[in-house]
Amino acid sequence: MPRANTFYLSLLFGLKRGLEQHNVEVFASVSHYDEPCLLEFCHQFKPDLIFEMNRARSALPNLPAHIKHIAWIVDTLGHTVDYYHGSDITYFFGGNWKRAFTADGGLVDWLPPGTCETSYSFQPQPPISDFSFVGHIPKPWTEEELSREICRYQQEPINFGRLHDELIDYWQNISFENFENITYLNSAYQLIEERYGHTVEIADQRLRYDLGCRMIRLRNRHQLMSLVLENSASVRIYGSENWKDWPQYRPHYHHFVDHSYELKQIYQSTKLNLHEGVGPHFRVFDAMSAGGLMFVKRTPDDKAEGGILEIFEPFVHYVPFSEHDLAEHAEKYLHDAQARQIIVTNAAQQIQAKHTWTQRAAKIIKDYYHVV
Repeated sequence: MPRANTFYLSLLFGLKRGLEQHNVEVFASVSHYDEPCLLEFCHQFKPDLIFEMNRARSALPNLPAHIKHIAWIVDTLGHTVDYYHGSDITYFFGGNWKRAFTADGGLVDWLPPGTCETSYSFQPQPPISDFSFVGHIPKPWTEEELSREICRYQQEPINFGRLHDELIDYWQNISFENFENITYLNSAYQLIEERYGHTVEIADQRLRYDLGCRMIRLRNRHQLMSLVLENSASVRIYGSENWKDWPQYRPHYHHFVDHSYELKQIYQSTKLNLHEGVGPHFRVFDAMSAGGLMFVKRTPDDKAEGGILEIFEPFVHYVPFSEHDLAEHAEKYLHDAQARQIIVTNAAQQIQAKHTWTQRAAKIIKDYYHVV
């Protein structure tokens, strides 16, 4: 795993137990070894396979060729997807990343999350709020960030703050199908060229991240929460304390959740659990497994490979919504306990049958034997 925290620890043990269900001996670590330590580990324990999140074989040039390497890219960390090349198997968290990948990655596929049937056992509880959202929101932009110069037009500096506002408007006329982080960055380049006649290539990694990821995450979170707060004041927000930096969300913020047991309770005690972004997300699988009803914002990629419609059926396993019909669907499902119960039961059965870490482990093992 990329680093040591409770999220990755829970994920690590879920996947470890899943592999062990298939009689695979697993050594697990919650942070990447640097290459010398990993090579020493390989010398001592002689593994057949190294499976890493967010690191490809290209970052380990001295890894012996007979040891297979799997990279599971869950966060591109501001890089292009082709940065993660050279592994024997490359899995992508998002189907759009897989479609954008053109480098050598061996067997390349989409690997959605699974869930731990022990940590997220099915047990619905009486609801205590209409909506809840578990996730991150970036901090508001600082004056220093907004003042960063991007280019000049007729001797006038074009700073990030100006480009930010223009880009938000520019995105309103763009189809976001197959978009990924680098595509958002390229849309900024396109706007700069069309409006100011400059061809730019931004090298600063922080600025690239802000244009390619942070901006769209902020836009999506604001769109989601403003829609929800128009329909109900009974909203619980969990995640980083960044939520407290936004006055409109501060009254609804509770705290950072650091344990799967509390996450399960949140999912189970909410009438409509909110999700926007990559469709089949960790929170979607965990909430469904636990007995929480998922209210999922539609995206242009829902029908594509890696989209939520590939594995779940709307109004059977979850409720899809857009800005045009959220109020209508909320009105129905907030007041119809029987309809909610039918969906959460269907979803939990689907998760247990097809989407646990034991099932994900079966795919990993099958793919491993395909490349040996």
